[in-house]
Amino acid sequence: MKFLRHQIFSALFSLGSLLLLANSSVEGRVGESRTELERRLLNSGGIVYRDENIKSNRLRGMPYMKYMDFMPDLTEIRIYYKSEDGRKPKSSDMEEKRVHPGWDIHVLYVRGISVLEVYKRSQPMTDPEMKLLLTTLAQGSYWKKVESKGSDKEVAPSAFGFNMERKDGKVRGKRVGQDMVMVFDVDFDSRLAEMQILDDQEQAPISVNGF
Repeated sequence: MKFLRHQIFSALFSLGSLLLLANSSVEGRVGESRTELERRLLNSGGIVYRDENIKSNRLRGMPYMKYMDFMPDLTEIRIYYKSEDGRKPKSSDMEEKRVHPGWDIHVLYVRGISVLEVYKRSQPMTDPEMKLLLTTLAQGSYWKKVESKGSDKEVAPSAFGFNMERKDGKVRGKRVGQDMVMVFDVDFDSRLAEMQILDDQEQAPISVNGF
């Protein structure tokens, strides 16, 4: 049953990613192709983590990891590092357990298109860093603060939760602690939430059986 649902939602995700590609604009980093995103990031001093042990270490505790069973086909996670001063480090200098000063950037691609991005600072972000990061991610638009809408049935469900939304309503975001910001495509977020709801409904009879 779970396999069938995975196939159904993979098809829906595939359709959604094609629509996302067709409607993507320069106003948002979410919606970019991997080629576009990496061209900008790597040209500004960023690198891709290649070592599998380092990648596994950086994936621990990431909010999106609990949904990996629900991800569609052709999903890829890439993790990048950018130093504080913009100098390009060597991949061989990176260590599994040591976090170097700067930023880890997690990008989840579906069919080569960014649908979720996590920006994690090696230390708490300052207010100017936070404001500049959000301005950069808005790319000519702006973010609206959103109150909790968990009981609002007109709002598409959210897997990750969010407290801000881009003006066009296509990208959501949230600050996680003092060192991390997540931004993600609304359709992607909502479909993950719907899959989680279906899975919970399927598991409920099993968990209470025999009471």
